[in-house]
Amino acid sequence: MNISIPRPCPEILWREGADLTCDELSGLLQECTGYAVESTTDEDGEPAFYVIDLCGERMDDGFPFPDLESVQDLVGWRIDEALAES
Repeated sequence: MNISIPRPCPEILWREGADLTCDELSGLLQECTGYAVESTTDEDGEPAFYVIDLCGERMDDGFPFPDLESVQDLVGWRIDEALAES
């Protein structure tokens, strides 16, 4: 019998310092700031991540982040600040 244990919500994972998936990070960022994270691949087929603003535009002059850790370095303080206020 295969029992699946549900994953905690992204807010709990963030507070515990766990690695988030792109969807989890994007959802948490969107809840906290309205911004989101887009996951795609670059022209070489490598992962690429963008922070998307409230108008749906890619931020940081359209330069992609190579991994989610880089995105978290940019937006982490905003998430922390929003969670501290809630």
